[in-house]
Amino acid sequence: MEEFNLDKIIFVLAANPPHKSKYSSYKPRYEMTALAIRGNKRFRISDIEKRISGKTYTIEVIKKLKKENKGELYLIIGNDQWQEIETWKNPAQLFNECKVIVVPRQNYKIKKTSRFHEKILIGHSPLVDISSTTVRKRIKKNLDVKYLVPDPVYKYIKTKGLYK
Repeated sequence: MEEFNLDKIIFVLAANPPHKSKYSSYKPRYEMTALAIRGNKRFRISDIEKRISGKTYTIEVIKKLKKENKGELYLIIGNDQWQEIETWKNPAQLFNECKVIVVPRQNYKIKKTSRFHEKILIGHSPLVDISSTTVRKRIKKNLDVKYLVPDPVYKYIKTKGLYK
């Protein structure tokens, strides 16, 4: 947050993404995110994608967020998402609506071949090699995830018996 002088971060969960046919249920993901950020006054969660019917496209979400929030808007995406930016709906328009911060992830190099490369900001946060896929796979194999997720999220997963 400090690197780009952001006042707050709004977490927006994908509700019906066009690029995925299989994804985890929205409600538990929303609840786990809310638990993970609880207590941080600069973090907020939005259900904006859930309020959009049909497939949810980032450009539409950004436009709605701009109407609901004052100030400059930044979209923070992982490098894995950056790799797919050219396949998104109206990517050029996205760069007109907001600034885009790409956060590196392990095993992904920031692709410079995209026509938008010069328009992105690159985040320099420490690399943490933890993904939701890793967490789900570990749980499925009966491996512990206690130190991979915040404690309230760990308790939620255990209580609800998720990803078994």
